[in-house]
Amino acid sequence: MVKFLAGANLSEAIRTVCAGQDVRCAVAFWGRGSESLFNEKNPQPWIFCDITLGGTSPEALRALGAPDNKSLRHVRGLHAKVYLSERGAVIGSANASQNGVGFDKLATLTESGVFISTENDQYKETERWIEGLMVASEPIDKDALDLAKRSFRPTKPVGGQKIREGSLLDLVAASPDRFSDFSFVFASSASTSDDRRLARESLLRANSKETEAINALPDHGMFTGWDQKDLNRWRRAFFEFWMPDKTLKVFGRTVAYFDDVEGNVMTKRDWRAVRGCIPGELPTAGSIEQTDAAISKKIIEKYGNVLFTALDLAREMEVISEQ
Repeated sequence: MVKFLAGANLSEAIRTVCAGQDVRCAVAFWGRGSESLFNEKNPQPWIFCDITLGGTSPEALRALGAPDNKSLRHVRGLHAKVYLSERGAVIGSANASQNGVGFDKLATLTESGVFISTENDQYKETERWIEGLMVASEPIDKDALDLAKRSFRPTKPVGGQKIREGSLLDLVAASPDRFSDFSFVFASSASTSDDRRLARESLLRANSKETEAINALPDHGMFTGWDQKDLNRWRRAFFEFWMPDKTLKVFGRTVAYFDDVEGNVMTKRDWRAVRGCIPGELPTAGSIEQTDAAISKKIIEKYGNVLFTALDLAREMEVISEQ
């Protein structure tokens, strides 16, 4: 059986699975109170999380037994949300946090996912995938706990921060988890015609059977000369804040090709596709351009062309608000 769940029904399914036996969770972010998901009478659950992206609380890790719990491990860049036990598996969008699951009150975000019963073949596939994380993971020892502390940025509860009407940046600052599948590119200088020609030639050499598709890519969608660190964090869907002068233009984009060798990203404008991947209402591009121009200018003046994850951008917004 596979069953679609959302909201409170998803949270209840997660709590039910986590209260079972042989619990294994591969969930990106863990917040305060997450230890309450587990039944103290049951054996220690295996937990795989991320401690580098800023969403896992060091306090939560300590409550889960760090740095002495050998069943508490981390995988750099893990972004999955998978809860599994002998009661079944839940795969969805909810992190183990107040916003995602809800502990002392209802979750503040509307999440969705699926429940998979144990007799389903997909349960066994999920189980095998989690077992594979053992090889890729590392224990959360004292050094890892220190890294989690340095990386952590507390997520403000939704509704806990004033959001200017028409601002996308304020929405990200208030709830970066909502935008965790997106990146944000701020740019004020364009690639040259030679840069674009070389980027297209490099892509054609690596994808000789896709000549027509590559030649059809627009010049305005080429981001050239980025380093490997940025490429590793670049999401398939992202927002571009383009400000070559005093006027801000905001575009929703999807990635068509990555060129890891030359550091190029080939994209298409697709506001509808990007917008459709985000729960809840978003301002229009025109409203964002008007409301977020001043902050975008500050970011570009500080960094030049730069890429942020949602958590990175939320941190930067916090710095700007304190200035």
